[in-house]
Amino acid sequence: MNNTATINVPSEVHENKPGEAALMSLEEALLQLGLITQNQLELVKIESVNSGQPIEEVVRKMNLVSAQGLVRAWGLVFGMDFVDLEGVSIPNEILNRIPEHVAKKYKIVAFAEKDGRLQIALCDPHNLQALEALEFIKQQNNYKVDVFVTTEEGINFALDQYGTLKKEVVKTLEEARPEEIEAEVAEEKVESKDELTRIIQDAPISKVVSLIIKYAVSSNASDIHIEAEEDEVQVRYRIDGVLRKIISLPKHLLPAIVSRIKILSNLKIDEQRLPQDGRFRSKIDNKEIDFRVSTFPSVNGEKVVMRILDVSAGILTLEQLGVTGRSFEIIEKNIHKPHGMILVTGPTGSGKSTTLYAIIDRLNNEGVNIVTLEDPVEYYMAGVNQSQVKPEIGYTFASGLRSILRQDPDIVMVGEIRDFETAEMAIHAALTGHIVLSTLHTNDAAGAIPRLIDMKVEPFLIASSVNVIIAQRLVRKVCPDCVQKKPPTKEELEEIKKEVEKMPEDQKKKIDLSRAEIPRPQGCDKCQGTGYKGRIGIFEVLPVDKPIEELIVKEVSASDIARKAIEEGMLTLKQDGILKVLKGITTLEEVWRVTKE
Repeated sequence: MNNTATINVPSEVHENKPGEAALMSLEEALLQLGLITQNQLELVKIESVNSGQPIEEVVRKMNLVSAQGLVRAWGLVFGMDFVDLEGVSIPNEILNRIPEHVAKKYKIVAFAEKDGRLQIALCDPHNLQALEALEFIKQQNNYKVDVFVTTEEGINFALDQYGTLKKEVVKTLEEARPEEIEAEVAEEKVESKDELTRIIQDAPISKVVSLIIKYAVSSNASDIHIEAEEDEVQVRYRIDGVLRKIISLPKHLLPAIVSRIKILSNLKIDEQRLPQDGRFRSKIDNKEIDFRVSTFPSVNGEKVVMRILDVSAGILTLEQLGVTGRSFEIIEKNIHKPHGMILVTGPTGSGKSTTLYAIIDRLNNEGVNIVTLEDPVEYYMAGVNQSQVKPEIGYTFASGLRSILRQDPDIVMVGEIRDFETAEMAIHAALTGHIVLSTLHTNDAAGAIPRLIDMKVEPFLIASSVNVIIAQRLVRKVCPDCVQKKPPTKEELEEIKKEVEKMPEDQKKKIDLSRAEIPRPQGCDKCQGTGYKGRIGIFEVLPVDKPIEELIVKEVSASDIARKAIEEGMLTLKQDGILKVLKGITTLEEVWRVTKE
């Protein structure tokens, strides 16, 4: 039977009228397959006429043919071969050719690939919506397809295989022998560390940890949290800045899970009373991934947090981070000055270090000596001398900066200015011919000035040394696969107009709110139903020019400095967010979430 060109045949069929575009009738198919006799068929026809029910319903009611038999018959009617998917394990890379939410909605699955043709099964060749979805997938991805029919049970078996961490972890633990897990959990019974290492590497807990890590990477998580609770172990991923619970594990597995991660990170297995920090690198899905590991003792057991750093992704550019227009021009101008300080401000997790890396990458060439002090080093950069501070041995930002200035640097990056000593040395370096990059924890750009003054730095030194201050936040980007654009509501339009009115004149001229549409995330399989995928920055860039310098020397408030900067054309965080909403990048809800006061 030829099933390579059948995808379009049933699309002409109206429900319950398959004969209009069929290769044969259902009755003929049932006879040809030997599923019923001619005498049985005559009885079926009589009952169909008397009851007014379709032939298929009568056959079901009389229990003449099994569910699989009827599916085989309909396959023959439409020229589709039958495939039995019950008990068949489908490779993830094949299954995921059709997104999970589409497969579940229309009951269609990809189950194999042969001779460059994707083999797809459905259980109802009458379902016009399923056939249209299949045609769309085929055209969008330029697939060559063969279409098969299968039972609903077969489809459901395939749908259950859409990979979830929980299923694979449960399977791993179910297949493990009790003594294997016991050996991992009861680590105090093992005589040596080498023996423990061998057991854990070969045993099921090692596979569980690998699965947790693998799924975190495939989910684009930035952090993995493994947390001990009173009666279970909770695993959460931070995806696009939001923590999501992924799986709960039995409490007795915690010691073995933590031990496995400690071995990977070269930490002390038997130290459970003190926090420890480590890191390891692993290749996952052909990507080099760095994991920065932190353990922390809690009343219910040790907590582990793993920061995921995709080394293969490289350093993002300022443009990729979301810096545009006047803000980009100001940063570009100030980072190429021969000396001075560039400060990036914002709360923890707002992407400050990523912005510093982007600036360093822009300045990095063989003609300059770049030295960094970081806590910790997140990304390794070729051609940059990176050093990690170790306060426990007296190697702090301040002491390290003192040593760096003896290393003939052109550009210095200090991870964070936390105290007067570090601030004083950084400003001294900026005044004596160096470009200095650093971060501060303040809510907006103008707030960096009083923060430095609070550290007892003289205002005239701040005015003389600081070139530009960048404040930033991270907002989630809408998922491009499911987003819809709609006009804003009356209330939303009022909020947008309020911010647009405060923008610089040259920016206002570019905005037409009469035809504005803003994103409405819907949620799909590719974004795990959230409606968001990835993050981007919103920025507030304050150049320290003459008018701002005069205000700094007068020690005016942060609000007065911000007001003057806005008069001179600075976009606020909220306004930059509004522009990204109007461009269809993020939503108003995201902007309000990260800029609320």
